[in-house]
Amino acid sequence: MGVTMRDVAERAKVSIATVSKCLRSRGNISAATRAEVIGIAEQMGYRTHPFVSALMQSRRRKRSAGAQQPTLAYITAFQTHDGWTKTPSPLLRLLFEGATVRAEQRGYKLSHFWLYRDGMSNQRFSEMLRARGVRGVFLTPLPRLGMQIDLKWEYFSVVAHGLSIAQPIFHRTSNDHYQSMMLALRECHRNGYRRPGFVMDGPLCQRLEHRWEAAFMIEREKLGFDAGVRSLLYQTWDADEVRRWIRREKPDVMISLLQEDQLAQLAARGVRAPEDLGIVSLSVHDPESRITGIHQNARLIGRVAIDKLIDLVERNETGVPADPITLTIEGKWSPGHTLHYLPADERAGHHII
Repeated sequence: MGVTMRDVAERAKVSIATVSKCLRSRGNISAATRAEVIGIAEQMGYRTHPFVSALMQSRRRKRSAGAQQPTLAYITAFQTHDGWTKTPSPLLRLLFEGATVRAEQRGYKLSHFWLYRDGMSNQRFSEMLRARGVRGVFLTPLPRLGMQIDLKWEYFSVVAHGLSIAQPIFHRTSNDHYQSMMLALRECHRNGYRRPGFVMDGPLCQRLEHRWEAAFMIEREKLGFDAGVRSLLYQTWDADEVRRWIRREKPDVMISLLQEDQLAQLAARGVRAPEDLGIVSLSVHDPESRITGIHQNARLIGRVAIDKLIDLVERNETGVPADPITLTIEGKWSPGHTLHYLPADERAGHHII
């Protein structure tokens, strides 16, 4: 990573804003302070980022109708260019929507780029982005466990979503998976459920470093739930396998990632929610959905990711960070219609321990 304005500010013992004003010869800064800061910047090898310089100039003048906005890249790595738009979960589409709005609000344009365009290697892809003036990259979750991306990271400021990239680790955004599971179990407890079962994609659990499982086991014990229901971690979703698990383990509520189509598959096999079984999804993307569960608010996560990315770009912080930060967004309860809800006076008797 190159020398940043923050590095200069720390050496000069002034604020980042003061460094910015000194380098741009603006503001009410004394000649002595300006000379000292500029001298320190030169000694440290600080160079104004050309991308940011152009952006600042465009912001200082009145933007004309045809003015070009700096581009940030939204990178996907599916087998096809539009694979990310066809996934059963709308997560990536909602991330893009939220990120696009925030980018425009801050004077940028967010464009989708497919990692495997024209059969490019990661290195050629890096050069293509650089040639197009892209200096900020938003990496979306990789579709398969163990996949790697090896761009020329020194060219770019990077923010990733999710925990799918094992190495290198960048600043990233994520749902607070542990908090989401705690919230789900507490809502089940408040409404009288006592035999929760956990059904989940096994590779996804591995990708999330087993945060959901850890929270499930700890909170289940804390709340005094029946611990006799064995979890089901599947490799590929199979409604028949899940139905057999329900009959064998007899949970009264299932916590999973169910979407509408999977709920319909279970209904077709005689499993009705909430009549036969309460169902909670840990990823409800539409607050108006009939599925009860955790609203992750992917649009908000997209906005947060873009704010972090633009901050990195404008501070000229590129490459792999020495101290990566994970920004976690708490899930919110979405009532839906796949749980039986106790009346308020009855719920009052079910205290959270």
